[in-house]
Amino acid sequence: MRALPLFALLLLAPFAQGQSSLTINEVLASNHNGYTDDDGHTPDWIELYNASTRAIDLAGWRVAINGRQHVIEGSLIVPARGHRLLWCDTHPDRGADHLGFTLNRSGGALLLIEPNGHAIHDLFTYPALPADVSMGRLPDGSTGWSFMVDPSPGAMNRTADMQAIRSRCAMPKADVIETSHLDPFDLTLSGGSNCTIRYTLDGSTPTATYGAGFSGPIHITKSTVVRARSFGEAQLPSEELCVNYLFGTTTTDPITLTLDPADLWGDSLGIYTPGIASNFTRKGDAWERPTIIQLADTMTMHVGVRISGSGSRSAQKRSFKIYARDRYGSPDSGFLFADGTRSSEGMLRADAGAHAFLRNVLIEEIVRRHGLEVDVQPSVAMPLYLDAAYWGLYRWMPSKDAQWLAQRCGAEALDVLEGPSALALDGKNKHFLRAQQLLLRGAPIDSIDAMIDTRSLIDLACIDLWTGRADHDLNVRCYRPRVPGGRWRWVLFDMDLWSLPEENAVERMASAQALETPYVPQLLSHPILQQRLLARITTLQATALDPVHAVHVVDSIFRAHEGELLADHKRWELALETPSPTASLAEVERFIQVRPQHLFEHLASRTHRKLRTITIHVPPADQGVLFLEGVPLGPGRHEVRCFSGVPMKLEARAADGYEFANWNGVDGEGPVITTDISRTHQVRVGFRPIAP
Repeated sequence: MRALPLFALLLLAPFAQGQSSLTINEVLASNHNGYTDDDGHTPDWIELYNASTRAIDLAGWRVAINGRQHVIEGSLIVPARGHRLLWCDTHPDRGADHLGFTLNRSGGALLLIEPNGHAIHDLFTYPALPADVSMGRLPDGSTGWSFMVDPSPGAMNRTADMQAIRSRCAMPKADVIETSHLDPFDLTLSGGSNCTIRYTLDGSTPTATYGAGFSGPIHITKSTVVRARSFGEAQLPSEELCVNYLFGTTTTDPITLTLDPADLWGDSLGIYTPGIASNFTRKGDAWERPTIIQLADTMTMHVGVRISGSGSRSAQKRSFKIYARDRYGSPDSGFLFADGTRSSEGMLRADAGAHAFLRNVLIEEIVRRHGLEVDVQPSVAMPLYLDAAYWGLYRWMPSKDAQWLAQRCGAEALDVLEGPSALALDGKNKHFLRAQQLLLRGAPIDSIDAMIDTRSLIDLACIDLWTGRADHDLNVRCYRPRVPGGRWRWVLFDMDLWSLPEENAVERMASAQALETPYVPQLLSHPILQQRLLARITTLQATALDPVHAVHVVDSIFRAHEGELLADHKRWELALETPSPTASLAEVERFIQVRPQHLFEHLASRTHRKLRTITIHVPPADQGVLFLEGVPLGPGRHEVRCFSGVPMKLEARAADGYEFANWNGVDGEGPVITTDISRTHQVRVGFRPIAP
């Protein structure tokens, strides 16, 4: 957000309608660490001042800004020669002094309108304001104005010596722009005239009384975060310069978080440390701290940060959740993610070593490449530096919330549920509970399909069964567009707790006593859903999860991130008991190669079906493509393991200049057939050139 230039502020200076007994006296549009309301919150606020000798009741008065208007309902008294605060928090249900809108910190024009709804009693225009800086009349009720670095809600407006503050110091500039270094260097800071530069080198915030005064070059010999601001008499402090100078970094673009060390490590306030109250386990607004983030080569952003996760909070390498909020001065557009979505919340996921990283990213890549019907958060792997200290390899991704999911599915409103109990995070869970009952009692497939996107549920089940995921019943997130006909879909996340490749996850999941995602007992007991599940796992194992293909994918992931995985392992090997990156890769590759046989044998045993292996021959791509259950098979020979009695769809799609000729090995006419492929040994499709 950009502040208005000084000349614009001067044009706006005569903002009052004239002397009046009741005036808008002070405004704070970004209340971060300031005055709290009766509930302990820190909303924006407006202060009114009554210069008369009689109390004024605000009942029926209106406050408006930028096209939004709020009517004060109920009695609300401004005492004679006194002040009244109005909280801008969008919660008018909390009392007559709470308004139905918030203030935009980038500026606005406030109107105080008399009870007749027409007469503008007072006008107050304010520009972009830094966090915890107010703007008000000086003195109270006058037409003079000033910025106030020490806001005075409910009290007389004042500054040092009652001197008006109407300008701001220029932000310091650094003469070294390059942030990646191998050798020590000297750094020079420069600023505007009549201002003093103060700086810190440990992540703490420089203030007028804290930090070293710049008097000569700063010798930088190691990874260091430099924070600097300019301060001057009768001026607002400047915007902050924040630069992370990093030594010995890799070629991968880093992500940096800069915050006051006390907010990380302090016994009382630190969010990362055990502290006095197991601080890293704490959640909610009280445990959010201001930070400065820089993503790769983008500009720095002032945002909020919290520790994220559930069980992973106890690990020494912890995840972070990042919040773009107006009160920090974050961009209104929030963060741009790899899938093109934008959100005000982002995640820095801390994978516990290469074994977790490879598993999570492999599944994400399989879903993305092959279009599985589950939603996965698109992640970008980056090394994280915390106050210039290397913190390991993290993955940057959107939060799996309604804001992101709505963009994914194009819906305006969603029902979003979490966990085994289907807790409603957005909307309600009544529709889902009815859908659950349909699954439980084995309702007709049309009824189930009307409420559940069974393609999504079956893909979730296939991945859970293939990986043998241990916490499949806990890591649950599903959603539906809140419209007639909106159906439930699933989000796939936290895919690092795989079973051993030989483990019978089918029996474990199918024997569950409680109703749990992905509803394996219900899928296997329903005649049509069972066939769909077996057809889908057959198709996936022949394509996306084919051992040759899947090993190639995980190898490419490892090669792309090998340097960072090794650096991460070195950083955390004493704190996290995890295998080396090379050993982790070998373990995943063995799983990919061994798992299919065991999984298919377990499914065949549970469903009382026979296993068959057939050969499908696909002609060269210039002739055409063969689709198995809608998924293309590459040219050449495919050994496909399948189940008896499961019909599967085959489609022959001719290339330009060719047409479908015939099937060989299966019965059927035409390019699209549905057949039990387990009854044959091999399948061929013929294409012939179209006669000129």
